[in-house]
This record gives sequence, C-alpha cells and structure tokens, in this order.
Amino acid sequence: MTVGLLEKESTGGSIARVGFEYQDAYVLQNLPRWLSQSAFSHVVSEAVGDVEVCYFGRTGGVRRLMVEAKNHELTATGFWEEIDRFKRVHEASEQEFARFVLVCRSYNSKTSPFIAKLGRLRGVGSSYQPDSVVLQRDQQEVIAWAAKHGASEELANFAFQLVDFETYADESADAAFPGEIAQHLPTIDLRGRQATRLRDLFKRRIAQSSSGPVYRKQLELDLCEVLAEDRGDWLESPIRIHLHSRELTLSQLTLPADGLVGPARSGKVAADWQGLSVAAHEVAEFIGQCTDRRTVTLDGRQGMSAACLLGHAFRATSRFTLHVEHNGAVYCTNVYDQAEGPFFKVTALGDGATAKQGVVTIAFTTQVGADLGQGVSGSVGLPTLILDSGRAVASQTEMNLAVAEAKTALVRFRSELRLEVIHLFIKGPSAFSMLLGHRLNGICKVQLYDWIDGAYRATAILDA
Repeated sequence: MTVGLLEKESTGGSIARVGFEYQDAYVLQNLPRWLSQSAFSHVVSEAVGDVEVCYFGRTGGVRRLMVEAKNHELTATGFWEEIDRFKRVHEASEQEFARFVLVCRSYNSKTSPFIAKLGRLRGVGSSYQPDSVVLQRDQQEVIAWAAKHGASEELANFAFQLVDFETYADESADAAFPGEIAQHLPTIDLRGRQATRLRDLFKRRIAQSSSGPVYRKQLELDLCEVLAEDRGDWLESPIRIHLHSRELTLSQLTLPADGLVGPARSGKVAADWQGLSVAAHEVAEFIGQCTDRRTVTLDGRQGMSAACLLGHAFRATSRFTLHVEHNGAVYCTNVYDQAEGPFFKVTALGDGATAKQGVVTIAFTTQVGADLGQGVSGSVGLPTLILDSGRAVASQTEMNLAVAEAKTALVRFRSELRLEVIHLFIKGPSAFSMLLGHRLNGICKVQLYDWIDGAYRATAILDA
C-alpha cells in the first residue's frame, strides 16, 4: 500500500471538512505550546496525517510530527493498525516524518498497560544512561509483552522508539486556551477579552488548515494584533538556540558547535568549520522568514572561532539582537551604555604599502604576538594591528566599550590599508569574540584562528 497525499486515508477528511471538531480542538489547545518551540514552522491538517506539526530540519527540509486524532476509544486492533500506518509513513520518508503521536479519548484494557509501561520507561527511565543494563532489559520486556498481546516485536519496537500516546477530551479546549497561553508564552499577559479574540483568530486559521499550511508568522501576526501596543514584550522575547551536535528534540533549534570546543577541535578541518557556518546561517534565515522576533540567546562559552562565527551568523546588520550567556552574566547587544575608555592600547606595525592582507591580534591581560610564529605561515612581514588590554571585562558597559573599540580599529585598519583579508587572533573572553562577530560588518574577509595543541591553526572564514 502506498503512502501519500492522494491515498484514501489522506483525502477523506480534506474533501469533507466536517466532523473534525475533535482534532481542531486539539490543535487549538496545542498552538501556544508549538509557538513556544523555537523550531516550529507551520501546521497543516488532513495531509498524510490528521495533523502534521512541521519543524525546521537542521539537515535541510522540514521535519514532521504526524498526529492521528481519534474521537473514541481505540480497540486493540485499531491501536496497532494506527502504529502500523505510522511505521509505513516513516519508512516511506524517514527524514521527513520523524516522530508520531496517537491521540484518542481513551485506551482500552488491552493497550493501556503497554502505554503505562512505556510512560514509566520514558519518565523515571530517562534518568538512566541509554546503555544501562536495567533500562535495556526493561525495554525488551515491554516489547516482548506487546508481542504476546498481538503485536509483532518490530511494530512494538517502532512504537517504543518513535510514537507518543496522549488521551484528550475536547470539551474543555475553549476554556483551557488562556491557561495554555499563560503556561507556554509567559512573556505576554492577555486579558479575558484578548484571550477570547486570539482564540477566535486561531480558530479561523485552523479551519483553513486542511486547504494549506498555517504558518508561524500568520499566528504571530494574530497575536500581535491582539496585543496591540503591548506586542513589544512578545517581539523582544528571546529565541534560544542550543549548541549541540545531537538534535535534542524536533521542537528546538540546535547547532553543532560543541564539537568545535576543547580538545575535539584538534581533529577538525576547514569543512567542519564551514559546516557550522552554513548551519548557523540556515537557522538565521529560518528565523528571519518565519517570525518578526530577532532576539537570540546563545551560550557564549565557546572557542574563539566558534563564538565569533556564531555571532557573525546572527549579526546586527541582519537585525538580530544577541543575549550572550557567559559565566553567570548575560550580555545584551541592545544595551548600549559604555564604560570610560580607552579599553585597549593600540599598536600598529609595518606600513603595508603593497599588502592586501593584514594581521590583527586582540588580547586581554596577556599577549598574542609571541605565539604568532607557532603554526601560522605567511603572517611575518604583514602589517599588524595589536590591541591589548590589562582590563578584565567585569560588566556590560566594559564589554560594550571593548567591542566598540575593536570594531572601530578593525574598520580603520582595513580602510587605511585597503586590505582584502584580515587574519584575526583573539585571546580573551569567548563572549567578547561572539559579540565582536555580531558587529563584524563593513570589514573584509576575516580568517579566524584558534590555539590548538600548542599552535595557532586557521579555522573559519567570515565573508565580508
């Protein structure tokens, strides 16, 4: 049997579009939660599944959470038939259909024990390591139990790995909606009439969802319309991007930066740095297309190059605001006050009359220059700009001063010598590197370096 938009199981609902109050209520009640998820893109009804919640896919394309919503108690046969269809859909498009949810009013006595066992392993069982002997034994026990009660081990294992189970009663959807807003979107405060108005606007969107996708941006426009002059709190609420190589969940935006921090960097090549750059720009483009929110929260505890690269991907000229977390402090690029300067002592070496490339070193409470000869070929004889400081960054205002002085010095250095490439070496707080990257526009091509295994090694390249 084929799986697709034209199969009988997919087209029946979209043709009729009657009797779908149950799944529409489920969508309404869950829209606030989906809007709180950074990777959420759009939702569509009556496609391959009853509902498909769509997310940004880090490897390209859209990742889908397929929901089947049944307004009755499923029999054991019906239960495993739904799981079987999930499995066929996953096999037909594994990258696209990544996870599944089965929603119904209740599960009968033949299937609820399986769901309860699954819930326990996914709940308290999550405190165990994935390779725990106890956890693996219990997983096999659950799969074997299902096999004894009419399901193949293969189907039971698929359900264990990729299917979530929910019970849902639609009678309370309207009344529950304000509470869902308060729980999942805490930066906004809707009064009673505003919540009712937003609920009605969302219902109109949902009614159209079997004809085409309902996009995040459309839902946020409705939200901003209701908030009116108070919409600023929502638009300024930050979007967190997790810096992990492994996708934690479908719902959260992630970038594979952790492999470029610490000893792991020694095995990385130019393609790895380019891969992080491409991934970061794809996330930035996704945010730019799907929402008017432009504030991004990043963990600033990265290597110098990864921090600068990430800051540059979410740069000021693309209208992004950064909240950079670093050792308990948060540095915000929409806070502009500066401490008393100067922050850096600036030294220029070489006239650079014919050079097209230059070297810039930036150092806090230490020196970079003595290390340049270790692993960096071609830097000798190039015009060099040295920025060093004995001051530590102890506040937002001092960070602002340091970033502003460094940016100004880089622009002047490039402009006066008409440079095409700057080789940039930084010894200092990684948050500074990230915030400088955020401001690196109007420079030229910048080659970054990290101190790896006792020498400076070329890492990422930032385009002009």
